[in-house]
Amino acid sequence: MAAHVRYGIRLIAVLAMLLVPMLPAVGHADALDDGVRRVALQLQCPVCEGETAADSPSGLAKDMRALIRTRLAAGVSDQQILDEFVASYGDSILTEPPKRGISLGVWLGPTIAVLLGVVVLGLLLRAWRRTPSQSAVALAGSAPDPEVTEEYVRYREEFGR
Repeated sequence: MAAHVRYGIRLIAVLAMLLVPMLPAVGHADALDDGVRRVALQLQCPVCEGETAADSPSGLAKDMRALIRTRLAAGVSDQQILDEFVASYGDSILTEPPKRGISLGVWLGPTIAVLLGVVVLGLLLRAWRRTPSQSAVALAGSAPDPEVTEEYVRYREEFGR
């Protein structure tokens, strides 16, 4: 029985000597995986509409993640990797494109449209409020038109109202 125990202890020692050097690599792989996910979350998948490169199952997104992994392992910064993708695909590859050029219109357009709508509605309401009061003042201050009075009398006689 003692031989089995010694054999087991030796086996555990050998396995420990083989696995201990791998621990830093496992920690590095986790940090690298976190970095790949961090960068891939900032990129849209060109194939899948509305999905990030981190969440997309497409082959292109897998290739993008592999490229990100390679570049991060080489020591390239997140911003440099993002800049490389922007150079290849344009600003639309980013999940939050910069607010300049045509994309500035996408950000400001709805706000400007709402403000213009409020201004137009305010002007219309002001015009509608003024019209009746101005008409009443104009009618009260002047004598009725004789033709209109005749037409009104004929209408009342004809329809009995």
